Formats: sequence, C-alpha cells, structure tokens
Amino acid sequence: MIDITRLWVTEWIVCGFFTYLIVLARILPLHGRHRLRVLLVGLICGSLTIMLSQLRLSPILQIAREWLPALYLLQGYWLSGLFFRQPMISVEQQLINIDRVVFRIARVNKLLTRGPRLLLEYFELTYLFVYPLLPIGFGLFNWLSFRNSADNFWTAVLIAGFGCYGLLPFIQTRPPRTFEEPQSPLANRNLIFRRVNLVVLSWISVRANTFPSAHTAIAVAIALAIMSTNTSFALIILVVAFSISISTVLGRYHYTVDTVLGAIVGGLAWWISFCLIGT
Repeated sequence: MIDITRLWVTEWIVCGFFTYLIVLARILPLHGRHRLRVLLVGLICGSLTIMLSQLRLSPILQIAREWLPALYLLQGYWLSGLFFRQPMISVEQQLINIDRVVFRIARVNKLLTRGPRLLLEYFELTYLFVYPLLPIGFGLFNWLSFRNSADNFWTAVLIAGFGCYGLLPFIQTRPPRTFEEPQSPLANRNLIFRRVNLVVLSWISVRANTFPSAHTAIAVAIALAIMSTNTSFALIILVVAFSISISTVLGRYHYTVDTVLGAIVGGLAWWISFCLIGT
C-alpha cells in the first residue's frame, strides 16, 4: 500500500501534472509516437516520485529526491512541446501589436539599434543565466534554510513552470524572434551571448512560445523563495530576476504580455507555496 502522507506537495504536483498531460494526449490530436512518449515519460516520472517517497532513503537517495524536481520540470517542458501543432496567427498578431505600442512608448527599438553593446550583452547573458539559476538557486536556498524547506522551494518553482507549460497545448504561438530575426535590430549587432542563446535554444527548445513566459515565472519564483529565507540577498536576486524578465522581451524570446503574466504566475506560485501552504 502507498502511504500518501509521505508524499511532498512537490510530488503531488509532479504526479498531477504528468497525469494531466497523459489525459490530454488521449483527448487532443497527437502523433502516435508522441502520445507514447507522453505516456512512458509521464509514468516513469510519476512512478519514480512515488517510489522515492515510500522508501527509507539513504543520504544519496535523499539528495536525489530533493534535486529530481529539476529533471521533472525539464521533462514537463519537453512533453508539453509535443502538443504544439500550428501557431495561432491571430493571437500572435495581437501580441505583436501590443509589443509595438510598448516598444514605441519605451523607445525600445532605439535601445536595440544604438544602445550600448555592453548593456545588450548583459541582458542576453541574463537570459542564458536562467538555466544555471535553477541549480544555483536551489543550492543557495538549501544553504540558507538548512535544507528544511526543499519542498517549499520546488512547490513554488513547479507551480510556476508547470503553470506555464500546461497552457501550451491550448495557446500555441511562436517566439517573436522566429519570424522577426531577419528584420530585428539585434540581428545587426552580432552579440556574442545572443549567438550562444540561439545555439542553446536550438538544442533544448521545443520551438514554441510558452504563454505565460516560463523563463520569467521560474526566475521570479526562485527569487522570491530565496528572499523568503534571507533578506541580505534580496537586492541581488531581485536584480537577476528583473534582468531575466527584461531580457525575454528585448531579445524577442517572448512577447511583453508573456513576460508580465509570467511575473504574475511566479509571484502567485511563491505565495501559494510559502504563504498559503507554509512550512
């Protein structure tokens, strides 16, 4: 018998999200190979989660249990991407129209065209930094909280990430850079870290836009989680999260609406984990 009281909130979220994807794979049009992948990966992640919650764990397995949510998050992203069929052109156009208004008011195109190269490189670097931010953030959180609140951290991060990934089967748009790049002001700046970002995305991206922005949501959730543990890191971590959010729009990795909603999702995820659920 499974003792459900031994499951962390994080593990309930993992099981619930992959069950959600498995159900969607049966309902929505999906290639047979993709449907099988959703089923197998979903069952493996769910079974591994339940198994680790029931065993008397050695220190090594306990550490694995604490760090595996990072892998679940990545798998959830890749599986959600399998549901992308074709872009919603009308939705994309509405998002672009909003961006044009925001860019005109904030004079963003002037920044992208003639702004300091060092500043633009900085924002491209912060976009890239979201990948190591997850392990660095959890390691820092563990150190500051003496490993007493790992479940709270991952609950916030998974709600933020899965909350964005879970809408991908229904809100299907392309990242604006995919069709703006030839005319983008950044295309002529030949930024080093932009080239790195594009290579990394060619390896790991599902080539679909998450709405809201998971990049922003996860960065905000991590920042607020660390702030909840130690206020001395508040300014640094807030600057990092804010820079990542700005970089998603400047680099045309996301639309402005994506990023704003992503910040809201990240803040809501933190509130649910640390204020509503608590320790």
